[in-house]
This record gives sequence, C-alpha cells and structure tokens, in this order.
Amino acid sequence: MMVISLSAFANNGTDNGKEKVSGYTKSTFNTHFAGAENVTWSASSRFQKATFTKNGKTMTAFYDAQNELVGTTQLVEITALSPKAIKNLVKKYPNYQMGEIIKYTGNEEVYYVNLKNETTNFLVEITPDMDVRYFKTLK
Repeated sequence: MMVISLSAFANNGTDNGKEKVSGYTKSTFNTHFAGAENVTWSASSRFQKATFTKNGKTMTAFYDAQNELVGTTQLVEITALSPKAIKNLVKKYPNYQMGEIIKYTGNEEVYYVNLKNETTNFLVEITPDMDVRYFKTLK
C-alpha cells in the first residue's frame, strides 16, 4: 500500500519533475478522467502523476512505468468515513487531533488519517474492514 499526498499545481497541462510524462499516459488519463480541468503532470522514476480537478474536487492519479493507472487520491471530509471507522479511530487514538483525511482508491479503497498532538504527528490507515492501524510517522 502507498500513501500519496495531494498537492495543487498552478499550471495547466505542464510537465514538472526530472522525468518526462509519456504521451500514452496522458492519453490514457484523458480516457479515464474525461472532463478533468487544471491538469498538471509530474513524474519520478516510479510514477507519473496527474493532479487535477473533476466535479469540483481536487484529485491525483498515479500511473506506473507501464502507463497503467495505479490509483487515485483525494482529500475527503470525516463524513466519508463509516461510523464504525470513526468509532475505532477514536477508541484507539483518543487524545489526538484529526487533520487531513485522504481517500486512496486502487485495488481497494483505503483512508489515511493524519493524527497529531503536541509531540507526535503520524498517519493511520483505515482498511476496507474498518481496522485502524498505525501507518507512518510524519515530520
């Protein structure tokens, strides 16, 4: 599983980063996300990434070296989480403030929730079966 953070880019349809985004990936993206606006591309040795707006929501799509869609992310509100997930989250981490919630859709739908207090800042993962588990420390 991977954590993908959202970032907004100001330019439309540009390539950013050290690697070049393939034309085939862009074409595939246009098929998957017809009507996407404010598309900005970046690439690394692992992924080609499109950040865009669709239906008023900022999203990010990740493609692998074979130009296949790996998954998408988007920021969501707490209301996107099930009552069971919220209950498990509060029970397991009662003394933390909740920050951003990222919905990752790939092979399965997973949520990443940023939790923090005065000394700790980390992500937890909420699995499809609503299990809540520590994922990664943030700086």
